[in-house]
Amino acid sequence: MMSYRLGSLLLAGGQSARYAGNKLLSMHPTSTKPLVTYSAEQLIQATQENSGSLHHAITVVSGKWDKSVREALNHLPVSIITNNDWHEGIAASIRVGVCSLVAGEPKINIEDKHSLALAHSENVPSHILITLADLPRITAHDLQELINASKANPSHVICSEWQSEDKTKLTVPAIFPADAFDDLLAIRGDIGAKPVIVQFKKAGRVTAVPKPNAQFDIDTPQDWTSLY
Repeated sequence: MMSYRLGSLLLAGGQSARYAGNKLLSMHPTSTKPLVTYSAEQLIQATQENSGSLHHAITVVSGKWDKSVREALNHLPVSIITNNDWHEGIAASIRVGVCSLVAGEPKINIEDKHSLALAHSENVPSHILITLADLPRITAHDLQELINASKANPSHVICSEWQSEDKTKLTVPAIFPADAFDDLLAIRGDIGAKPVIVQFKKAGRVTAVPKPNAQFDIDTPQDWTSLY
């Protein structure tokens, strides 16, 4: 049986188009640190507390605001890679991050059916946690609960569940097993990992963990006022 090895992606490659600046540098009210720093520290804390059973790597995917993101994180134990196709949307950051964690490079040939064979190697993750850098209420405890659910259900996609206008949403933060990696690499545009979650749900392979904190993100300066 394959050992459980978790790699994590913190996506920080967006344009902040509605913020009139880099929203990831805005101050997180409770930590008084830049939002991207807060998000990275929550991820580090969550994975360190599980480090006894995990081979773990944290990769931050930057984009338009690469320089300032690197400066905000230069004191933290994370790897940072640049998504040069940030203008495409979030899917490009997912692809770059998955390729980096699995193949050690930002791009691979996904048409080659053996391109992700390394996913079964002891040197790469068996699972990848994907989260966003603009989720100000996601905590280390939230992420730990997702990790625990993934270890208990290693063949499932583990996702965050929350309610919006009487509808159930299944979103990131989420953890994907190795046989979802090709699907993540096939995503295009600005739609994120939702298609992969939907696909695995149809196959009965999704475990949803209630995470109301996942519904809150920062798009405009006014969002901070409504959250705190």
